Amino acid sequence: MNMKNQASQQMFLDFNREFAGVTVTGDMITINVPSQKSLELAKEKKIPLINLCPPRIKPSDFFAVLNKVAGIVRKYKPELKDELSGFLAALPGEVEAQELFVSQAFTPGANLTEKIEGDISPETLTFLLSHTVKPFMKEYGRIMSSYYDPEQWLKGTCPVCGGKPTFSLLNKDAGTRYLYCGLCEVKWRYRRLGCPYCGDNESQFFTVEGLEKYRVYFCDKCRGYIKTINGKILSESYLANDSLDLFWEDVNTVQLDLLAMQEGYFNQRVD
Repeated sequence: MNMKNQASQQMFLDFNREFAGVTVTGDMITINVPSQKSLELAKEKKIPLINLCPPRIKPSDFFAVLNKVAGIVRKYKPELKDELSGFLAALPGEVEAQELFVSQAFTPGANLTEKIEGDISPETLTFLLSHTVKPFMKEYGRIMSSYYDPEQWLKGTCPVCGGKPTFSLLNKDAGTRYLYCGLCEVKWRYRRLGCPYCGDNESQFFTVEGLEKYRVYFCDKCRGYIKTINGKILSESYLANDSLDLFWEDVNTVQLDLLAMQEGYFNQRVD
């Protein structure tokens, strides 16, 4: 690995360590608890919970987190300082407009680029908003954990937010596979083999010397890949006390992402 890649990976790790300190509490999120009938219908139709009972966030809480995230981005990407300042200055000021903006930030598929008058690139805007939404979605995922069965979802998208998985885990004992959502950090069971992105039954994997506990599954049909940690070869101490944190497993294996992308594969969470 060359010095430039090492420096980039270290900055990526440092950014995520600081970003992990941005947290929200359950009282910042309001939901309308769905009826049992609605939950049964959602389960039958495989509808993610966010479509049934989306989180409601106070604009003041959302924009406070947004400013924290912008400060971290500015620290590690100082070249974006002016772009971020222009974006923050262009945010809606009226209460009604703020509420609409926040609501759309949590609406799957919504395009907020058109709502911003500041000169900010779509890439920077997407990065900033996704990292602002994430702490809320992580807490939302915790709140909604009693409203779905992770063993029965068996779909290639998240039962909470409908997002695509970013990582997966092979269970130590049964060899079952669990997909992991990098946005709301929930896990759910999926079939042992096959691509979670396109549903193809065929998939292959590669490993890297020195990182044998990880596999990178790739699909030649859709060119997607997903990193996987093999619980079968993890030590008991590694698994003790629920210390296995898939967020950090994902972050700490960015070199595997680079290898997969060099071979022409991509993680389809960015679709």
